[in-house]
Amino acid sequence: MTSERQQEITALYSTYRQRHDHPHAFDCCSAHAPADTVPELLDEVDRLREELAETKAAQNPRLRCLLVKAAPDRDLYVGWSASCEMPAGVWSREAAIEYGFPRSRLDRADANGSSDLSCGDGHWDDSGFVAEQRGWLRRDRLADYAVAYLRGDEEAAFDLLEPFEGEKEVRR
Repeated sequence: MTSERQQEITALYSTYRQRHDHPHAFDCCSAHAPADTVPELLDEVDRLREELAETKAAQNPRLRCLLVKAAPDRDLYVGWSASCEMPAGVWSREAAIEYGFPRSRLDRADANGSSDLSCGDGHWDDSGFVAEQRGWLRRDRLADYAVAYLRGDEEAAFDLLEPFEGEKEVRR
């Protein structure tokens, strides 16, 4: 079912309910029983659409990164590649959805700090990330690092890193 068709059915159902919402002790026509299941069916369509979006995103190399929300009050999401230890992109919520990320991933990032489902990588209480084996990137610096790194200003990005334990400086 297309989104447009779903919206059309929702509108038709709303019109039907307005016309047939009677305080009767009985249904006035045979359409009540089938019509009463419409909201449940539309909810199931939404759930299945999100499940399909998650499955498609998992198969799309562009969307395999961890989405990390910069801060609870900021509309900024960083795509973090755990395998490459670097940012893959920076988006607003609207831009991330247009790019192809499922809403469910963004909803998880809004609630938890990241889209991670397993061990809490990038969650609000996560301390940070290893950045390309160059140094430690504190979580609160992730957004600034990603923006500098992706615009090509590696020096500014690397200045945000902390040296690994036992080292005196960041690897450049």
